[in-house]
Amino acid sequence: MTPASRNRAIAFAMVAVLAAAAAGWWSFGEHQRREQRKAVVALLSDTGTRLHSALGAAAESADAARKLEEHAAAVERNLAELKRMNTAREPALAEAADDYLLTSREILKRLVNMQRYHQLLSESLQALIEHMHADNHTGAWVQQAVKARERANRDHRDLGLAAGALDQLLQSFPGSQKRIAPYVEAGTLIESSLVEAARTRALETARQATADIEKTRKLDAFR
Repeated sequence: MTPASRNRAIAFAMVAVLAAAAAGWWSFGEHQRREQRKAVVALLSDTGTRLHSALGAAAESADAARKLEEHAAAVERNLAELKRMNTAREPALAEAADDYLLTSREILKRLVNMQRYHQLLSESLQALIEHMHADNHTGAWVQQAVKARERANRDHRDLGLAAGALDQLLQSFPGSQKRIAPYVEAGTLIESSLVEAARTRALETARQATADIEKTRKLDAFR
């Protein structure tokens, strides 16, 4: 083999080695990208399942409240897990997932707050009504009535704020869901009718709470 032939052979060998290395690196990169997408989609799927369950849960009970808190905590963990991931190979998916998980977390937190404040308001209204009916015309009774009224007003205000925040989040949710739609299975997506039903329920709860507290103001008028 002449020196020239030997040099050509070495050059061809080096090109082949570099090509194989490039192919191997590309293959590894594709594997990493697929694994990243798979992990992110798993977080989205889990969050979608939990949010679907929470939005469909109309019953108010200790068990329902516990489940809502569990869902909210789980989605909080999903969001934290997403932020820990190296999602450089899937920036569009990562951005859409962050928006979806954040919106879902906030919706769940407001659902938890609404249930908590609704329960607190029920208790404070009952305590106020019982106190108003037990009027003994003493100074202590008046002071206690003021405190009972303040407590009911505070719980009513907190419930109204939670309902308003939830309504805004539910209005923005379809936009967040649309961003993840290209990456997830159709079953992950929540139907618009369920979202609208949750909005209606939240606003009706706030409206009824206002009506209930207005009824107690009529008790004041007769004193």
